[in-house]
Amino acid sequence: MQRPEERKFIQYLVSLGLKFTRQRQLVLAEVFRRHGHFEVDDILLGLRQRGTRVSRASVYRTLPLLTASGLLREVPSGEKHSHYEHTFGHNHHDHLICIRCGRIVEFEDSELEQIQERICSELDFKPISHKLEITGLCKECKSSEDN
Repeated sequence: MQRPEERKFIQYLVSLGLKFTRQRQLVLAEVFRRHGHFEVDDILLGLRQRGTRVSRASVYRTLPLLTASGLLREVPSGEKHSHYEHTFGHNHHDHLICIRCGRIVEFEDSELEQIQERICSELDFKPISHKLEITGLCKECKSSEDN
């Protein structure tokens, strides 16, 4: 039986005329075993620990498809490579990103969500998705700067 995220991904791939290959299925399953932020190497390591061989290129090609399908979100970090989190079935949240240590703090704020909805309504705009990222210094980095 297909899981909801698998069904959604297959529908997306079909809409593009692409196939749901075994490699894509394995990457999808590994992604949804994770909770929190992850990067390509985390997926590769997890697959290899399970004795599964999927190329780095397959993972790099699949993650943007998962992102475009609405199952993943790319999360900025202070690093040069991408971090991801799965969003399917999770409440929306935003991020505070420390520019010194790269720490990412997730937060939810219903008032911010209401403001965004009001703005879209007033401007007759249909939102598909959004992300709020505030960059600065986390508590620890701010403290060390103050001393």
